[in-house]
Amino acid sequence: MFDNGSDDGSYEILLNEYAGRARVQQLHDVTVAGLRNRGAALAEGEFLSFIDSDCIMDPAYFEQALQVLRERADATGSKHALPEAPHWIEKTWHEIHARRRDGLVNYINSGNFVIKRLAFLAVGGFDGSLIGTEDVELCLRLSQAGFRIYEAHAVRAVHLGADKSLLDFFRKTAWRGLGVFGLLRSTWITMPLVATLAHLLLCLCAMVNLFVTPATLFTRLVVFIVLFNLVPVGTVMYRGWKIWHFHVPLKPILLYHVYFLARFYGMCKLTFALDTSSPRARGKQ
Repeated sequence: MFDNGSDDGSYEILLNEYAGRARVQQLHDVTVAGLRNRGAALAEGEFLSFIDSDCIMDPAYFEQALQVLRERADATGSKHALPEAPHWIEKTWHEIHARRRDGLVNYINSGNFVIKRLAFLAVGGFDGSLIGTEDVELCLRLSQAGFRIYEAHAVRAVHLGADKSLLDFFRKTAWRGLGVFGLLRSTWITMPLVATLAHLLLCLCAMVNLFVTPATLFTRLVVFIVLFNLVPVGTVMYRGWKIWHFHVPLKPILLYHVYFLARFYGMCKLTFALDTSSPRARGKQ
């Protein structure tokens, strides 16, 4: 159990409560990926489990995970489950991304992720230099190496720390996207990067059309609305097609507008070497 440089007494609480039952260490100024790699290096078992500190697992969590790993795949887990009475942001985001059935996938978030130790070591673990998207990059390398990733909803963890406001959603999305350029070391292109740049370009075209073109005001407004919403609407439709479940689009479209803005903001922070620290308080992992 690691405390990532917290200053609120968490480390002392861990020492008092768990020192006799778990390894407790404190690290400073380490990326989430580096922290997880450190834990994996200390582990001695056949399987590695990565669970965020703001998650609650089902009682049969490890039993279900081991069954999948022994029978079906090299890594497993599932998208975080919703808590009771979720905020509309986390509920909407979950509904447009959660798969309805178990099966082979190309990505599982590292906050609820169980993997065979041999597979983890074979691809070199997480890329410790990445600030965010370290789980996407790891799963990409696992797939490229021929390892199987299987999402199983029975390997269930409820996430208590999801976004409760648009500002939180923006900040965390910007931070999660700080590893976007690092992904290009493993693949020449990523859909989030392409969609973010396309949305930026279309928004610029919408502004030029609104203020420069000689068409009527009504025509310019129609074109502006179409161009401004094209990528968010297209993304929501794509997500619905992927999971075979469509929703009333207004809330998802709003969230994707915020998402693309946050991703672009994160790219600017990387480009101009601005502050890239996590928006969340440092704490246990």
